Amino acid sequence: MSNDEQNNPSDALLVSEVLGGDKERFGVLVNRYRNLALSYIAARVAAEEVEDLAQETFMRAFRVLPSLREPAAFSSWLLGIANHVCVDWHRARHRLASLDREVAEPAEAAPPFRLPPSTPAQQAEAAESQRLVLQCLDKLPEAYRITLVMKHMDGLSCPEIAERLGVALGTVTSRLARGYKMLRDDLDRLSKPHRRHEI
Repeated sequence: MSNDEQNNPSDALLVSEVLGGDKERFGVLVNRYRNLALSYIAARVAAEEVEDLAQETFMRAFRVLPSLREPAAFSSWLLGIANHVCVDWHRARHRLASLDREVAEPAEAAPPFRLPPSTPAQQAEAAESQRLVLQCLDKLPEAYRITLVMKHMDGLSCPEIAERLGVALGTVTSRLARGYKMLRDDLDRLSKPHRRHEI
């Protein structure tokens, strides 16, 4: 091992060492990506929850580290886990950003957040809409789910998402378009029984 590898080990090397039994080396990964995890989570949940959910993210990552197929892609894999942690948090509280508006009105640019519904009926309708969106969102393939969450939970631009995930800008726009379509198709399928019942 070169001096550079000793002083600045790659993610792949650190993962290999942890899986090889040197569990303390996971702490290097935690220190390396703690700020990334915190900023990612802070854009998605209440401020008082960020530290706990970041800790949960790294705990989950450690438990499922053997499932990481590409150790060099540890950072994006970690963000995927952080996304699951945040989605779980939102599911528990029936809260989700206004992705449902983008799905319902794809031609209109959706803001990261909407004003809260003003009447009980509107609140109930919004809660049900968000529940269905979250249900469908959670079933998307990971790449599409992460991209949509980054877009709508904190309003990141497509170039910002591309930079965070380390992918081409065209990949981001393609994932968004495909993700919206999958969500619309799934939501339409779920809503059809309700429509038939109303008729």
